[in-house]
Amino acid sequence: MTTGDELLLIAMVTIRRRVRIRDADRLRFALRAAELADLGRAGRIAVGPRRIEVTDPRPVEDRRLNNVLRGLDAADPPPGLKDWLRRTPRSLTVEYLSRLEDRKVVRVRRWRDAGGRTRHDIVFVDRSRRRELLDRLDAVVRRGPAGSPGERDLTLVALVQAAGLAPAVYPGLRGIGGRRRLSVLAAAGHLAPTTGGAGPAADEELADALVVGSHGLTVQLQGELGNLYADFTTGGHGLSHSADPGSWSDGGAGGTGHHGG
Repeated sequence: MTTGDELLLIAMVTIRRRVRIRDADRLRFALRAAELADLGRAGRIAVGPRRIEVTDPRPVEDRRLNNVLRGLDAADPPPGLKDWLRRTPRSLTVEYLSRLEDRKVVRVRRWRDAGGRTRHDIVFVDRSRRRELLDRLDAVVRRGPAGSPGERDLTLVALVQAAGLAPAVYPGLRGIGGRRRLSVLAAAGHLAPTTGGAGPAADEELADALVVGSHGLTVQLQGELGNLYADFTTGGHGLSHSADPGSWSDGGAGGTGHHGG
């Protein structure tokens, strides 16, 4: 699974015996950021102060990430990080839900309401798959920065924190300690940029982006998501009007389990 797939699975929580996606409208922006993080970690893109640069257009294994890579490569001029995230399609969360459905991780019932809008009821979630993911994330959080978390795990921690999904990993009063540790680890990402040398490049911005590496990209994504969510909450830049709360119903019976019970 990609980082986006894992992020969506983490976001699936059970409320009064119904499976819901926590903060689905906020989540879509984090899913878009996860795609950039995966492409950056694969060495296909670099994100500079002004634009996203495709450094290697060769395909990756995942079909959706390939489509994103082709879109970035075809963009003229190359998009900036802020604009790319703000143009996140409203359908992105549903698209990722279909990906998990194809992998038999979830089962979804679709129906139309009186207004003709398609609703999605999540009637089944593979609890063991979600538990394995939560256990992996919890092991990383418990070890903390001293555990030298891998780039993928650090990215996932940062996106979980930025998207407000910590309560989905560590719910309730019993999860307070875990949420604090997760927050500390997410903040530690700012202290650990990679400093490997970059090859010769005529564009200084691209050279700087290559030097920063994937940890630095995680920091950029985390910061930009924070700014975007602040606008989302306060109504700045009109983000709130693009949300689509009508896509989700109360869900169907099922269970995901919560880390820490």
